Amino acid sequence: MKKLFLFIITAFCVLTLGAQTGEWLLQGNFKASDWSGPTKMEAKTDGAENTLYATLTLEPGKEYEFKINCDSEWYGNGGTMTRAHCTNWTMSTADGNCRIATTIKGDYEFAFNTSSKTLSVVYPYNPKQATLYETAVPDRNPDVMLQAFYWAHDGNTAIPYTEYGDVSWEKLGEEASELAAYFDLIWLAPSGETADFTGYLPMNYSHQGTFEDELGHHGHSPWGTAAELQQLISKLHQGGAKVVADIVLNHTSAGHVDEYDGEDKNWCNWTVNDFGRYGSFKPDWSWITAEDEMFADDQMPGRIDRSMTGDCGNHNTAELTPDDKSVSYQSGNYSWDYQEYNSIYSRDLAHGKREVREMSRAYLTWMRDSIGYDGFRYDFMKGISGSTLFDYNRASAPYFCVAEVFDGNIDKQLGFLKDANYETYVFDFPGKFHYYNDAIRTYNLKALATDRYSLIHHDPGHTVTFIDNHDSFREGSNLYGSPNAMDDRQARMALAFLLSMPGVPCVVYPYWNNHKEECRAFIMARKAAGVHSQSEIVQQWAGSGQMGDNYYCAIIKGTKGYLFLKLGYDSVPTDAPMEPSPDGQAWKCAWGNRDHAGVWYTGEEEIPDSQPSLPEQPDCNKAKKELKNGKIYIHRAGHTYDIMGRDVE
Repeated sequence: MKKLFLFIITAFCVLTLGAQTGEWLLQGNFKASDWSGPTKMEAKTDGAENTLYATLTLEPGKEYEFKINCDSEWYGNGGTMTRAHCTNWTMSTADGNCRIATTIKGDYEFAFNTSSKTLSVVYPYNPKQATLYETAVPDRNPDVMLQAFYWAHDGNTAIPYTEYGDVSWEKLGEEASELAAYFDLIWLAPSGETADFTGYLPMNYSHQGTFEDELGHHGHSPWGTAAELQQLISKLHQGGAKVVADIVLNHTSAGHVDEYDGEDKNWCNWTVNDFGRYGSFKPDWSWITAEDEMFADDQMPGRIDRSMTGDCGNHNTAELTPDDKSVSYQSGNYSWDYQEYNSIYSRDLAHGKREVREMSRAYLTWMRDSIGYDGFRYDFMKGISGSTLFDYNRASAPYFCVAEVFDGNIDKQLGFLKDANYETYVFDFPGKFHYYNDAIRTYNLKALATDRYSLIHHDPGHTVTFIDNHDSFREGSNLYGSPNAMDDRQARMALAFLLSMPGVPCVVYPYWNNHKEECRAFIMARKAAGVHSQSEIVQQWAGSGQMGDNYYCAIIKGTKGYLFLKLGYDSVPTDAPMEPSPDGQAWKCAWGNRDHAGVWYTGEEEIPDSQPSLPEQPDCNKAKKELKNGKIYIHRAGHTYDIMGRDVE
């Protein structure tokens, strides 16, 4: 184990504090090898009352440990400072060592209040530093997110599919103004150097986009160049959108991509991850979890010979201490084998190790300040604990954060949120499996009202909802072109449901590309009514059976009005079945009940009544209203319905 960076805060007592009459001094081991002498903490003429100050120049991406001492009495806190702004700690003689995790090189000012026993650290000013946010989970969040990519490469060639839209950074840049007009968050594909054709086998985190350095090394990103990435982010920001990076820290690949430069590989041949003033890091075998297959005795088919693994092949599991293992959601990190490439494998990073955490914090802060990302989507968080994610969020202070906990179990999703101190969203995999794969795809619409197996009914304020993502698209589990796929009609119903419900809805690019008219209408209605992540589902009802009564209806309350959603077969009444709305306003049509989906809204905003480019509807779609005995009835296609959409004749 490497030595801990240790410095001890002591200081000069300006005031008499009981029996304390000595000095408070600051001293530490700043280079891990040279012990520096004590530095007196002193008052400043323009400083706060009862406060002593000392300034240290610290290196980036490090953890320093310390306590405060006066007259042989030690004060600590036992926590870690990571957020890059002034933070206050209450110090106690009963607590353990304090830690500070640095993000950039510079002068860090320590201020200790001798009366209240509170310590604050002011981080150095960074002119490129982005806005810092107190939480990555905005309250009553009205945002709508676009996943601006899909699994667009077949794994055998670098030529992208374009059937569902070209999602290269260059092409997305041409669409940036339109995307930013409808979506608040744009989630981009992993943008670093990668060993695969999508980005999920990261090789060097500091190499963004396709690049070539001065030594002739070149790395590959399937989505475009570093310049195209920066231009895209700038254009999206100009349109008012925030940009979310896809962060893959569970595993990392070694070496350069042999398909491009023909270099030999081994399992531990990492290059230097250079984040400039944020720190420089070179992973080695000790950064890998003890459970990783590189330490296994038996070689599975398709793995390279251990004799090719270089230095990492000379070590075994017994040489790893328990602290080197990942503090993870499961036992160890997710074991990632990419069998299609004979010589490219990813090692599982041990986030319990100090060096891994230091690099991760530096990487995230650098992505925010230097690349321009506003938030993070964390890939495969079954391999990293929620508490570790919380630590990384405190360091990088993003606007938005969502974790991929790929599990349909609600309790596991809620458990991860608790472990992360509720400082993240999670994807609603339970809702994806139950509402979209099962209910809507099979026209079992009644399940939308009776099945509560979705996070929108448990913790919508920490939930990102979705129909499909890059994984389910790749596997053909739900999208067009497989036996289990949705057709256009089902996709339209799914979009209407997604964009009307609480949570932060995320639309994957193929749905946007194939259903722009509907997406525009549903998003505008959502924003006009002020529906947000914690909106209340005021009422919902449904019927099931034959084609005439298989439907779902819901009313959702926003900050500016209400949404009314209807899904179902053509025999459901065309007009909104409840007049007036709960706020007494008349319903406005955003998308008429055509081809099984309808959305109405109330509020002061007026949006166009969007009409889909669909075949002309039969006459049976026309309905007549009747007021009878104080009740509204709707006559359509030989049926009479009450205001709840129930067939009463």
